[in-house]
Amino acid sequence: MGGSDWDRRSVLHGGMGVMGALATGGFAASPAQAADRMVPLAGMSAKNYFQTMAKVLARTDRIAVPSYRFGLVMRNGMGASGGSGTTKVDLTADLVGVDPAMMRQLAHLVFSDFIERLRATGRTVLGWNEISASEGFRKLEPTPAPFLKKPFADSRTVAVVSPEYLPLLTIGPEAPLSDRSPFNLKNARAINAMSAELKCLVMTPSLVLDFAALSGSGHSVYGDGANVDIKPGLFLVPLFTHFNFYHAKIALAGEGGRLILEDRVAVGQAGQLVQTSNFNNNAEIEEWNAYVRSNAWWTEPNMAAPSRPTLGYNYSTYQYRVDPPLLQAAVMDAARATHGLYMGVINANRPA
Repeated sequence: MGGSDWDRRSVLHGGMGVMGALATGGFAASPAQAADRMVPLAGMSAKNYFQTMAKVLARTDRIAVPSYRFGLVMRNGMGASGGSGTTKVDLTADLVGVDPAMMRQLAHLVFSDFIERLRATGRTVLGWNEISASEGFRKLEPTPAPFLKKPFADSRTVAVVSPEYLPLLTIGPEAPLSDRSPFNLKNARAINAMSAELKCLVMTPSLVLDFAALSGSGHSVYGDGANVDIKPGLFLVPLFTHFNFYHAKIALAGEGGRLILEDRVAVGQAGQLVQTSNFNNNAEIEEWNAYVRSNAWWTEPNMAAPSRPTLGYNYSTYQYRVDPPLLQAAVMDAARATHGLYMGVINANRPA
């Protein structure tokens, strides 16, 4: 695990200040992302999802899947500060070794698993020719892929694709990974039209994974410490990972339901985390600490004192370098577990 931990202590003694040294490693004691509860993939269950309007799944046995959204966090980061900004740490990390072609291939494999499991439930899965020939499908406005988005007030930058032969669709519930206003209802209306015309449910799953779990102490005015930590691996991203389904009897209006992942899920490793740079002033701080601890400022008053640092900082960059076979295996593990839960909800809501 990589990380940084600063501790600045100020001691009032004849106008002198003491600044603590840098320590690296270890998990932050007070994670800033505590809202994301971590669960292992094997322990993921329907309890980790928020469910709404699952009864919509019982409207019909016919199902159309016009799109599947697959995303990877490409960049992540976190900062922390203490003592009104007198200690600062900042960490950024990038996913390396993935390109759009690889992502589309992974999207195809994930989509194929979803369709195979849907058919195994006994439902009728409509073919692509029937879906694409519908008037509702022709009204859809696809998002150019790959779609890159850094949501507001979020350190993550996410790339989203669909399988090469499927359009990448954005509708209201896709926010914050959306390229359109929540008031833009064109795709929602097109999906309603497709559902009414084909007399089917329309499903649009979304699977998004991050390559690091970050934690930190946040930004404190009065506290002295500042720390951040990075845990590498693949993690299902809460909120961004979800399952949408819609049904409409008329093109103008319909019903929709969702399953939304609420907790961060640890999938496994798919590469190696490498620190690529580190910039800090811990040597300057240690020199000052040694000077103060020696009492030289008192015993040798004519001695030239080192410069007193007024700011402690540590800036680090990392790369998570993927191994493609490991990435594919981990993505498919995540997809199978996620789709298995979706099928459980589908099977529990069958037409009468």
